[in-house]
Amino acid sequence: MTHNKKQASNLFLRFAIGIPMGAFFVCLFAFGNVMLLIGVMICAWIALREFWRVAQVSNANAIFSIPRLGELSALMLIWAAWAMPDGSLELLLAISLPVIFIAQLYFKIKGAKAFLYDVAQVVLGILYIGGFIGFLFRLRHLQDKLVDSGILTFSTGFFSSTEMYHLTLFPVLISWCYDTSAFFSGKYFGSEKLAPEISPNKTILGFIGGLIGSTTGVLVYSWIAGFMPDIAAWKLIAFGMIGGAVAQLGDLTVSALKRDANVKDSGKVLGAHGGMLDRIDGFLFAIPVTYVFFLIILTT
Repeated sequence: MTHNKKQASNLFLRFAIGIPMGAFFVCLFAFGNVMLLIGVMICAWIALREFWRVAQVSNANAIFSIPRLGELSALMLIWAAWAMPDGSLELLLAISLPVIFIAQLYFKIKGAKAFLYDVAQVVLGILYIGGFIGFLFRLRHLQDKLVDSGILTFSTGFFSSTEMYHLTLFPVLISWCYDTSAFFSGKYFGSEKLAPEISPNKTILGFIGGLIGSTTGVLVYSWIAGFMPDIAAWKLIAFGMIGGAVAQLGDLTVSALKRDANVKDSGKVLGAHGGMLDRIDGFLFAIPVTYVFFLIILTT
């Protein structure tokens, strides 16, 4: 009985924190500009700090170190995606990566033992967190171009404001609907494990339930926003299923990292929800998938 009460209490805490936080970020993603930039940069910085810890990168807490340069580079990448959405990745590759290699050579000369591992982990963190989050602003830019060219309209939908960015909401919907549906379907119906060597709590029925949830979320919001006349329903169904599967891949990726590091959560910044990286793992993977989907479906 005590165990059940503890589970109910944890579930209540998760929803008590998650629902208002989710509502805030939905509004921020739909209408935010500079505030969205600031918000995602803060979240990215926290997630990167957690990534250094889980990946066991050397000198993660040193004031002057490769991880500090990595954090700066990731924030630069996100800012560049906001300010110059057509050329942000090239800017990062041209400036940040050579600086990181030169800095690591300096530390090697000073006696650092690791070279390839630390550089590889820091570059991975930059591209994984900074690069994926940067696609949020590429999505906004893509929507502007599609609306300006008349390819995409929202006049038939419930939300027809020209100031509202619908495309940036899809990664949020996919990851949130997938997580919620997978949690409940796996908890009450799942038994056979999906990937027990990585995440023992994930089940096959939870995965299937998550796909149903993410697909339903995509279809419902597409109907509300008025996407249906522009995009066939079967394409949106495929998008919802692929997005949900990729969100699960993002979750398993972080689970594998945590298992290697022998830690339960990436951090404690969100209390009952664990760390920032724990909460945005599926979302991070859903962002570039959303960008690729709308780029291919609506521009070809």
